Amino acid sequence: MKNILLLIILAVCFYNCSDSESDTILAPDESVFNWIVDENKITGSLNPFPLALNPVMSRVKDVDFISDASNVAVVSLGHEIRVYPYQFISRFESVNDHMNGVAYAMTYCPITKSGIVADGKFKNQDFRLRASGYLFNDNLVLLDEESDTYWSQMSVKCIKGINAGEPLATYNLVEMPWKLVKENFQDALVFTNSSITAKSAGLAKKEPVEVGDLVYGVINFGFKPASEVAVFEYEDFSGGTVLKNIDKYKIVVIGNEELRFVSSYINDSNAVFKAVQGQFPIVMEDDDTNRWNVFGLAVSGPRKGQQLKSPTSFMALWWAWNEFYDDFVFDESS
Repeated sequence: MKNILLLIILAVCFYNCSDSESDTILAPDESVFNWIVDENKITGSLNPFPLALNPVMSRVKDVDFISDASNVAVVSLGHEIRVYPYQFISRFESVNDHMNGVAYAMTYCPITKSGIVADGKFKNQDFRLRASGYLFNDNLVLLDEESDTYWSQMSVKCIKGINAGEPLATYNLVEMPWKLVKENFQDALVFTNSSITAKSAGLAKKEPVEVGDLVYGVINFGFKPASEVAVFEYEDFSGGTVLKNIDKYKIVVIGNEELRFVSSYINDSNAVFKAVQGQFPIVMEDDDTNRWNVFGLAVSGPRKGQQLKSPTSFMALWWAWNEFYDDFVFDESS
């Protein structure tokens, strides 16, 4: 009799569990997510750097403790300009900030010497990135704790988590020496510290920036071959400000070896651009009388106030580019 009763109880339990499962959505178990890249190239451990939010800013004209030759990242959205010296970013490797209502993370890997501005929104959700403690190909792996996703900076995509394989949207930044910033952007805001205590920030490698080893790459996602990279060295922009066209991608690349800057923009109107000499930060003009500054902002002409979008592009050491990409174009300009 006891055996029959036990069978009845088990049958009822089985029925109830089966029925409830049809109405229950289980949360994803993070343990099911694996790295989508070669795990042998993943080093380090999960040991997140401090989450840097709402950084303390000073005016460029009030900062006198940065050497003239130091490389800095300059981000401009509209008429606002913010400057991020790499020597300070390397304490965090990712600083979450906002400008003109746009949230972003200024990220920097001191090993590969690559700086990227990541969109602070992903699928309309807030997206706060911090250095995870992991490296992939000796390059920064970023962590968004809210979604438990991991993002390779130079791959510019998610490499672990529910968004694995998804691209990382970016904004433009222009690297230049601090001296050029001092001479042209006195009222810009410059990052010198953060409101977050950097008690574990010693995890970052503090290596000097060697500009001579840097290569500028424009990544052409969505084209064939996949992720083809057009690469440029500073010496490709000798003899003043030089403009190059990557015609098949409708991209203009502007740079100046002496001033030590390179940037790129999407030619959204099939305009004919030419370089402007000796009037930095104005660097180019088009055939419709628009004049553009180094951040792709039209400062005069019919498009005044409009800002060109940029392809995914950034500086990094040449050995690092070779670790991440296979297809390079060295002479695609005109």
